[in-house]
Amino acid sequence: MNKKILFFFWLIMVSVGPYIVYSNSNMELILSNRFLLVNYIQRTLGLMAFGAITFQITLGSNMDYFRKVLAGSALKFHIINGLFTYFLVFSHPLMWIVSNYFLRGRIDIYFPFVDVCLLCKSWLDWVYNFGRLGFWAITIAVSAGLLRGYDKFMRLNWRKFHVLNYFAFYFVSIHAYNLGSDSTIKLFLYFFWACQILVGYSIIKNLRKIPRLFLN
Repeated sequence: MNKKILFFFWLIMVSVGPYIVYSNSNMELILSNRFLLVNYIQRTLGLMAFGAITFQITLGSNMDYFRKVLAGSALKFHIINGLFTYFLVFSHPLMWIVSNYFLRGRIDIYFPFVDVCLLCKSWLDWVYNFGRLGFWAITIAVSAGLLRGYDKFMRLNWRKFHVLNYFAFYFVSIHAYNLGSDSTIKLFLYFFWACQILVGYSIIKNLRKIPRLFLN
């Protein structure tokens, strides 16, 4: 495998989402309404983030192999995609704030980022909850990776926090599958289950390594 093949695989993972949203949208109607347009962008960013997270976990879980064939390029790609993934993850609820402002005329930062319920009233509240939990799990994992070069504790323990990426993936999966307006079309389902297989394989492949992180 060379850099071009890896980049091509990444491009597929982040491009399927935008195509799914586009194929499931009435662009003439969307372009005539600013709320629908922002919602369209939000949906696109959400599915791009889902693909990017899948790629990030797959690459990171197989880093030993990719380092052999790509040397330092594999780690650089992993870091760049991690930052790009977080940009997508952060932008998704940010677009909700903008669309909510267009719809209701007020800015609500609390609901998308903080409003976590322990005893949720409905399944819909739980689905929103999983989105928030996914956001914070990714935030902690990315922060740990960035801080490892500056903080001794993080340098020794960042991999433990990176395990949260696995939890984040499944939180985001539940959120996307049950809440996303594009989750009923066949292409989404094919994409969704392909991502589940890739991440599931990555977890099984590294299952023995995970307990060692917390025992050392």
